Amino acid sequence: MTTALQLLANKLHSSFDIKTRLATGESSLDKHLAALQQHIRAGSSPYEPEDLQAKAVRKFWEAHSVDNLKDARLVSFGMCLPNRPGGPCIMEDGERFQAILSSDTGVEQWVDEPRWFRRCYQGLVRSYFSYDNSKGNVAPEEGRRNWRKLRDYLHDRSPKIVDTKRQNPDWVITTNENKNLFSQNPCTPYAESMLAGDTSTVERIQEQLGITDNSWFTSALIHSQVRHAISLPPEEFKALIPNLLTMLTNLAQHGVKIRNQSLTLILDTYTQTPSPVIHERLRDTAVEWWGNPWLPSTAAQWGGVTDKAREMVAEWLRGEFIEAFFTTLAEDGVGDRRRANFWLRYVKSMTNVQFALGSHALNSPNRDFAVLLRKMKGLHTELKDTNSANNAFIMTLGNLVAVEFSAMGNALYGYEKDTLPFVFDSAEPLRLSSRASNSLKNKNQSVLWLQHQDNIHGWQRWEDMFEATLKKNFNLLPDIALNQTAHAAAPTKSTPATLSEKYGSFAPYKLKALSKFRRFDIADRQSKGGNIWAYTDSNDPELIQLFQDWGFQYKAGKGWWK
Repeated sequence: MTTALQLLANKLHSSFDIKTRLATGESSLDKHLAALQQHIRAGSSPYEPEDLQAKAVRKFWEAHSVDNLKDARLVSFGMCLPNRPGGPCIMEDGERFQAILSSDTGVEQWVDEPRWFRRCYQGLVRSYFSYDNSKGNVAPEEGRRNWRKLRDYLHDRSPKIVDTKRQNPDWVITTNENKNLFSQNPCTPYAESMLAGDTSTVERIQEQLGITDNSWFTSALIHSQVRHAISLPPEEFKALIPNLLTMLTNLAQHGVKIRNQSLTLILDTYTQTPSPVIHERLRDTAVEWWGNPWLPSTAAQWGGVTDKAREMVAEWLRGEFIEAFFTTLAEDGVGDRRRANFWLRYVKSMTNVQFALGSHALNSPNRDFAVLLRKMKGLHTELKDTNSANNAFIMTLGNLVAVEFSAMGNALYGYEKDTLPFVFDSAEPLRLSSRASNSLKNKNQSVLWLQHQDNIHGWQRWEDMFEATLKKNFNLLPDIALNQTAHAAAPTKSTPATLSEKYGSFAPYKLKALSKFRRFDIADRQSKGGNIWAYTDSNDPELIQLFQDWGFQYKAGKGWWK
């Protein structure tokens, strides 16, 4: 039998259940209200099914007008869709483009009612960002002209999508806060923050306006970052180059025009920085995209950069080829650092370099060889020889064509450019035997034949003999001497002191002072009957020249000794 006390307890328990259910109901209601508010803030979707767009576009194409707001919205979204397979789109048809923006036949009919007009405006924004105006000559002039008109229309009509009496969707607010999107420089305001790693603003814009990754907006955004980067102080600009190149490399195919324009800006700006030292990634990227900078077949690709920038990359590439030939392509696999160092001092005088490669190099599975061959595209031909590891390096320096061979025992052959005993671009391969046709070794026609041997013909070092011969017979000077001549020819600029001028003739204390400046170790064993060593493999032509002037000799893998 239930007591009064038990009845009271049951009622109290029921009251707690009701409170719990009310609390739970209130929480659920809050969630629904929050979702509703989010829906209001988001507004209508920036997407419409493409099949519905196409249907509305075909209808509009015939009628030249829209009957209702729904069709007007769908046509606004579909301005870049062809009216039929392979046919033109509204953006590329002047008459219909004007009709869709007209107050009589198009979206302008609803311009005075923000809630209605912005449904069409949203579609026009999508078409604006979807039309690939960056395709250059691929996009017809009519399309480019109408795209610019649409840009101006969206800029001028952006206030018309704001409802002053009601809450506006987030995308409406974002549009009016970023009217620069509808200008000649749509992405400039975001460049600095993007370079700093802050992508929040751009991500919000893309999400709310429905801008896809394959829109021209992506390319323009990267281009704006490049333009901002080149305006920074030199060291800040240089530090950003790797990231800029990564962004450009990741651009989709439709971004090739922006990619090339951006690389041109980077190269031209880099030449203006103090001490534009070799930038390997910048060199490799330029060569991969545009090919060899001194070949006539790639002149169009390189046509946008300054002569100074093109020659800068050419010198970098010739230097890499010299390094590669006397190391990677060396017959014995060890390499010849002395020959590499010597010819690195003449890079500025080289107008062309070419290679005759044996079957070992041409067919090697080695990844380094494959990368090298891609860079040598248009510059190498086959070398037929009993030794498949033999290779030849052909350098054009003024009127001289000098030929070096990968095996160390070979002499240097030199010929006049106009009377060569071989044809490089012939279908017939080059050969080494002096009795063979198209041979690189022809003493009868050579104007230069020098051995890489010390202590001959009165010269302690073969490098000094080579340098003197090149200067006397062909008026060829090392790069450092060319630079000095160039500075001397410019009286308005002071000529910087070379290392030789700064340090004069050799003395141990001068080497110690130099080592602090150039950062290498030295060992002086003269007191014990030994030599003095400078442990450096630096390729700096000025430093190499100084060591040679001081009478030092080079030992591969170790450094310079005297």
